[in-house]
Amino acid sequence: MALIDYHDVDELKNRNEEKVWMAIEFHLDKNQSLCRCRDCILDAAALALNRIPPRYHVYSFHENAPGDDDETLMKEAKKAVSEAFKQVTKRPHHI
Repeated sequence: MALIDYHDVDELKNRNEEKVWMAIEFHLDKNQSLCRCRDCILDAAALALNRIPPRYHVYSFHENAPGDDDETLMKEAKKAVSEAFKQVTKRPHHI
């Protein structure tokens, strides 16, 4: 068995994922004309997450521990999401 089989990797979380999803919701609310299909949303999320450094922690252990400045993380996420949607909207799209 591989080492990964002995550990609960679902407990390993990237704090920035939640921030990116919140930023996507915020961005879509402000930009009603953007496509909301599965592919566009997931592409934007992936692009945004690749633009900012990951901030992993073990969820059950650090669930309530203070982390990075949430306001700064949210600003980074919003900027990354905005740039990601600029890329996504340039791509050919299905109708």
